[in-house]
Amino acid sequence: MARDAAPLLALFSDFGASGPYVGQVMAAWAAAAPEIPRVELFSVSPAFDVEAGAHLLHAFAHRLPPGSVVEAVVDPDVGGARGVVAARADGLWFVAPDNGLLAVVARRARECAAWRVDWRPEGEISRTFHGRDLFAPVAATIARTGAPPAPCVAVAPPSLVHGVADPAFRVILVDPYGNLMTGLRASDVAPDSRLSIGGETVGYAPRFGACAPGEAFWYENANGLVEIAVNCGSAAARFPAHASAPVRPVTP
Repeated sequence: MARDAAPLLALFSDFGASGPYVGQVMAAWAAAAPEIPRVELFSVSPAFDVEAGAHLLHAFAHRLPPGSVVEAVVDPDVGGARGVVAARADGLWFVAPDNGLLAVVARRARECAAWRVDWRPEGEISRTFHGRDLFAPVAATIARTGAPPAPCVAVAPPSLVHGVADPAFRVILVDPYGNLMTGLRASDVAPDSRLSIGGETVGYAPRFGACAPGEAFWYENANGLVEIAVNCGSAAARFPAHASAPVRPVTP
């Protein structure tokens, strides 16, 4: 393995768990950078929801080994006018469409540098699958060389924000248990706060076992986000709620 090669190539996307898209990106990486391990970080980010993806990407990527390269794809304008960007933030690399998907990463990084990537790989690029044909080769190049391929132009990290809200006072993901992940960082919410959702308010608990079965509460999840849950039940069914449902702190 080259001296500067990344420890991992990681895929974050809204491709879903059942389609062919994750496998095709992994195959493109295997062809371009066979020596670098590949992981599927998360591929069920809410479809077309760039803001939700921006918060989930920041929350899920920070435990990757330093130097890893994350290809992030939530790209409703695939094939359109949006560009391709690469960013190095707090020791991790990110490659994404320039549509706000890197907004939370750029805002919350202690150190961040960013580039617009104008390089294009040889061969045909599908109009509808830039994740495989464009972002994957860019990510593989960065993983092997430690730099975005030229031509590329440095850009100011604030230009990556595109109006994405941070924090996002809403549900951004319903997990398989019916827990409601929000766009709020738990470190930004006082433990004595109650949260308003679906016409009810819920208080804080440090863990599921601190509540009676059927009791609703909010807690800091394993990725640092505020999550609303029902002990031994489904918060999504209880309220009912969905990705984009509003959530607001209520002053105690």
